[in-house]
Amino acid sequence: MKKIKIGIAGLGTVGRGVYEILQNQKDLLTLRTNCAFEVVAVASRSNKDFVDPKIKFYNNVLDLAQDENVEVVVELMGGYDLAKELIHDSLRNNKKVVTANKALLAEHGKEILSWVEKYRGSIGFEASVAGANPIVKAFKEGFVANEITEIYGILNGTCNFILTKMKNEKQDYKIALKEAQELGYAEADPRFDVEGNDTAHKIVLLSAIARSSLPNYVQTHIEGINKISIDDINLADELGYKIKLLAVYKNLGDEVQQSVYPALIKNSEKIAQIDGSYNAVLSKGSNFEYNLMIGRGAGGKPTGSAVVVDIVDIACNRNNNFLFNAEGFNLQQTNIINIKKRFGQYFIVFTFDKNNLPKGNVVEQIFANRINPQQVIFKQQNESNKDIFVGAVLTENHIEKDVVDAIDLVDRGLINNIKFIRVEQTNF
Repeated sequence: MKKIKIGIAGLGTVGRGVYEILQNQKDLLTLRTNCAFEVVAVASRSNKDFVDPKIKFYNNVLDLAQDENVEVVVELMGGYDLAKELIHDSLRNNKKVVTANKALLAEHGKEILSWVEKYRGSIGFEASVAGANPIVKAFKEGFVANEITEIYGILNGTCNFILTKMKNEKQDYKIALKEAQELGYAEADPRFDVEGNDTAHKIVLLSAIARSSLPNYVQTHIEGINKISIDDINLADELGYKIKLLAVYKNLGDEVQQSVYPALIKNSEKIAQIDGSYNAVLSKGSNFEYNLMIGRGAGGKPTGSAVVVDIVDIACNRNNNFLFNAEGFNLQQTNIINIKKRFGQYFIVFTFDKNNLPKGNVVEQIFANRINPQQVIFKQQNESNKDIFVGAVLTENHIEKDVVDAIDLVDRGLINNIKFIRVEQTNF
């Protein structure tokens, strides 16, 4: 029976999940692959009591790349420099690599691709996007006969949990964030999640695979949920919408839209119904039309399960050596449109003192017919001052630059503050 000897770098939540799955599902994995999977070495700052003391332990993770007994190096440390060096040295020493490091691949994918091709190696990264949802495998294999034209992703469970709490329990953003931290969904420093960076890394990788292109993180438009208020949530709800942090990819021919931002989605759309800490990826393909994948996007066991999928593919000699779904010389450059060229609907929210506006059409007075409203709503902001109102305008389709210009031209003597949130229609 074929034996697969594995070295794990990083013994945090995901590292532990991988280790325990390989131990607890040993018989099932052997039954389904006719292979025996053995962890022969681990590396971390300190050893953990859940690891069998007979297993080789390294304080220096780079030693895994030199260990002749290790065939597959599983990089679960995260970060950049050390992880990058481990991946390079592992490939150079003819070892297969599995990683969950979305940030490294999204920002340094071109360089890492050059190593894969130079050393004729392979890197599995199913666990880098959407946890247990096998979306990378779907894009590379299940959808191989399709051009992916659109992707809408809820790719960060922390943000989805917070927005769900805000809507369902009428909580302010800061209160919902605090609860997410107490429950372990959000880090003590949550900025990487709530400012959209985690989601951006994931859509960059999905975009690269979908388009067979080089990852382009630098030009990706990124906004998070940290400026979403309970007023935004409530006004959207009254109009029949939810607010979700969406990763958006649209194939526009020679260009693509590749963005992350909070967006209004109609309650009736299926992806709007994915609440709590779940992830979801809605894809549209040239032949399959729509596919919606839903599941846990983080955690030791769900993410560990995705890591083991890549290890099994290596064992069964079915790992796809094309890192981004084509050979390097065939990969396109990703030309991303400036977000101001986006064409779609907008949800403009503002507050005003009714005494500052003469009687008449409020929207016309504020925007001077520079936007075309579809729906309008006004509400008293609070009971303590009945003259202060919060208003929202759901527009017809506009080019974003025109919306930005219209807002810039608003007389700030008429309103107290103003912002917009994009509206997405998936038609599914």
